[in-house]
Amino acid sequence: MRNLVLILTAFLLGACSLKPNLKINEANFTSMDSNVSIEKEWWKAFNDNHLNLLVEKALKNNADLKIAYINLEQAAAQLGIDRSDLLPKLDASANANRAKSSINAPNNKTGTFSYNNSFDMGLNLSYEVDLWGKYRDNYNASYESLKASEFDYVAARLSIISNVVQMYFNSANAYEAMQIYKETMQAYTQTYELKRSLYEIGAIGEYELAQSKAELQSVKAQYINAINTKESYLKALKILTADELDDVLYKEENYQKFTHFAKSLPEGISSTILLQRPDINAALSRLTQQNYLVGVARSAFLPSLSLTGLLGFESGDLDILVKDGSKAWSVGGKFLMPIFHWGEIYQSVNLAKLSKDKAFVNYENTLKTAFAEVRYALSQRKTSMQNYENYKALLEAQQKIYDLASIRYENGSIPLIEYLDARRNLLNAKISYANANYLMANSIVEVIKAFGGGFEMSKNLSKEIEEDAKKFDMSFRE
Repeated sequence: MRNLVLILTAFLLGACSLKPNLKINEANFTSMDSNVSIEKEWWKAFNDNHLNLLVEKALKNNADLKIAYINLEQAAAQLGIDRSDLLPKLDASANANRAKSSINAPNNKTGTFSYNNSFDMGLNLSYEVDLWGKYRDNYNASYESLKASEFDYVAARLSIISNVVQMYFNSANAYEAMQIYKETMQAYTQTYELKRSLYEIGAIGEYELAQSKAELQSVKAQYINAINTKESYLKALKILTADELDDVLYKEENYQKFTHFAKSLPEGISSTILLQRPDINAALSRLTQQNYLVGVARSAFLPSLSLTGLLGFESGDLDILVKDGSKAWSVGGKFLMPIFHWGEIYQSVNLAKLSKDKAFVNYENTLKTAFAEVRYALSQRKTSMQNYENYKALLEAQQKIYDLASIRYENGSIPLIEYLDARRNLLNAKISYANANYLMANSIVEVIKAFGGGFEMSKNLSKEIEEDAKKFDMSFRE
């Protein structure tokens, strides 16, 4: 009964904690927009089946996402380890010893060698009473670390999906630029061949022929640059999505030409942005974790109490080890009070506080970064839509100019150089329009990403991640 009372008292004492109060100023900001819901699978709104397939491949094969999940598993394993410190530990043990005492041993009165056997086995109970909440705070710190890892996984998933979508748009843009330059190069080649024929019969001079050749070489160089740009984007896209090395080495990508995206998006900063950004929640969990660890460090200043117990058998003869007469038990306690550690404990507490300070500064910086990203994304979306309309109108104007220049050149009303200028301007307008189209698409992705990509706080987040992780190709595990 006394032992039971002692254990219950220990558990009650273990409810206290030395962690400091965590004061976090509320992030006050002016909301400029009503909350807009973003679907979890927002990329499907682009209505591109090939893009959907690439995202699915990335969620299955991407190495960074797998590493984020493994980090989460490590945090969960550490939580299990720290949970065990809250509970008594029970071990089974068995020992067998045989000793020979010398004739001259102080306790040997026989004048001959003596032999002694010792056998014991039983259950050993050990428990350090959590007087100051050290183990409870350590467990809570690990729990916050697990939560942070979950948010890190969500943030990594959003980042990977966003990168896939943007790299897909950039690749599609590069493919279209290649096609424009290729068609233009073919047209310039035909023009050059015609000019060379006219030059050979003396219809035009060497100056006009050299002009035509220079234009052709310029377009060829631009076409080669477009190929390199396409390969650069394609490399990034393959790293994000590919599941086979041959896919990385040899396969091109299909794409669907992007058209105007009519989805309703936020125009200002949402009032729920703090809940929609996984990186903010991760930073807050890590700050909370470090606050608990300050309490763990402080507990080293105070005494500790350990309890031990043994229940088993011991004897000098193996044959009678488990007989009634061999039963044995013991109960003990150990009290330890630190006196002088040359500043070790003080500096450990100081280090824990400094780690908390770093976590606090990181949290504040994460908030500022999040709001800056929202501001930039909203501004970029606005300007990209304006540029899209500007370059669309420019393309229509340059197309009309080129059509009129073609007619006038055929009629001999304008010289070759004016016609080539009109064609060059049309080429540049086509390229600019394609770039503006895909910049607008990427700006939409940036807004969605800045607002958390459809992330919502959920009590079932861990289960949702487990379901998501089932898609992974983890065949490398034994």
